[in-house]
Amino acid sequence: MNAGAESDLAVLAVGVDPERLEGFAVESAEDMLGALAHLSDGGIDVICASLDLPDAQGLDVVRSLREQASDVPVVVLGPGPGDPRAALEAGASDVLPDAASGDLVARSVRSAATIQRLRAELHRHQTVDELTGLLNARGFELLATHHLRLADRSKHSVVIVFVRMDEVPELERDRGVVDAAGTIRSAVRASDVVARVGSNAFCILLSGAGPDTESIVLSRVVEAVAAHDARAGRDPGSTVWVGAAEYDPERPQGLQELIAEADRRMRRAAGEP
Repeated sequence: MNAGAESDLAVLAVGVDPERLEGFAVESAEDMLGALAHLSDGGIDVICASLDLPDAQGLDVVRSLREQASDVPVVVLGPGPGDPRAALEAGASDVLPDAASGDLVARSVRSAATIQRLRAELHRHQTVDELTGLLNARGFELLATHHLRLADRSKHSVVIVFVRMDEVPELERDRGVVDAAGTIRSAVRASDVVARVGSNAFCILLSGAGPDTESIVLSRVVEAVAAHDARAGRDPGSTVWVGAAEYDPERPQGLQELIAEADRRMRRAAGEP
């Protein structure tokens, strides 16, 4: 433990020099076995991990940490996968290069902790859809607005995806909505935000989006729905419509403007006026 810590954030450094986390209450583990032991005791706010451990390497590090403590964000520090998005898709909150400054590491850790706390607060303040367990429209607005503020500072793009599913008969509606929520959730990264914003409508916020993230996610959602329909024995067809809009920190827009733009693109794709 770093007795001189100035922050109340407890950070677990896994294969990372604890000196790089000055200002936090730091616990250290050299390998995955030690990390899992620390996490089993609880009390950790953020994990800062290397992807090169004696007993685990690559994306398996992120997956194993998330399996042990799904509510603790993981910041990857040091050499990682060729495409940082692979680590984000595996569940990491952020991916930083080995040469990242101490200030950048500290900001990433604080941001991960803040977003996790916001998620917990949202669950406690009637901002979660009871049927699906996803955020509802109010919860999505609160959390997405925070992400947009972070984008203004970091200059990283954010993408909003609007998804509308086919209506299903009333007797099957609840099951259909739950199935749709699970299908959409399976098509995006653990670090992305998914919300039910209407009876059969969903929004996805893609943080840290790269140049091709939008098209990749749109394709994944469509493919996931097609696979789900095939498993359920349903006839193939247009059961989902998707549209997306990108937030540009250089031309700030309000969240509702972004959602409206994504909705318009979805309607154009569906052939609606």
